[in-house]
Amino acid sequence: MKRIDGFLIFLVTLLFGCPHAHADPIVELSGGTGFGALVVGVTSGRFAISPSASFSVRGERGFFVARDTASFLGATGGRFGINNETTLGGGLLWERVNLSAGLSLAAYSLPLCGVRLCGQVSGLAPGASLRLDLFGPYLSGALGVAIDCSGTWITGNAASVWSGVSVRCSAGPLLRFTSHP
Repeated sequence: MKRIDGFLIFLVTLLFGCPHAHADPIVELSGGTGFGALVVGVTSGRFAISPSASFSVRGERGFFVARDTASFLGATGGRFGINNETTLGGGLLWERVNLSAGLSLAAYSLPLCGVRLCGQVSGLAPGASLRLDLFGPYLSGALGVAIDCSGTWITGNAASVWSGVSVRCSAGPLLRFTSHP
């Protein structure tokens, strides 16, 4: 636990402790829904609806982000599944662009198929995420599009069916609320 606390303090210091930064940190809340594919096991990708919520502390050029994304399978048929990722990371920002990456922990309950077996498996798994947010001039720059991809390393109790990397990529509308000092 001390290593995680130390890493978070280092990350925040790196992003906001720059001696050239003149702006006060800004808090940003955003929410969106992505539509895309989730690929798990040896089957082809399945349609996933992936709502997300983010909390960011922004500096002059960088930011720290905590994001939660839940991906739901089964809206277009097939067995129901859910993959909930919580990501901590950082990124760079420009006036209308946010680019972030981070490490995640996913709780999942997914229908998985391997070469010989299929089954509904659940557990916790580590992963990583990369996200690009693009904002237009609409609603004073609050309305945009998020393009989000992540990978989760599924092992443990799923290993009897399949183990490996699960990949999710989605895109969809995004709405942000920013505090101004």
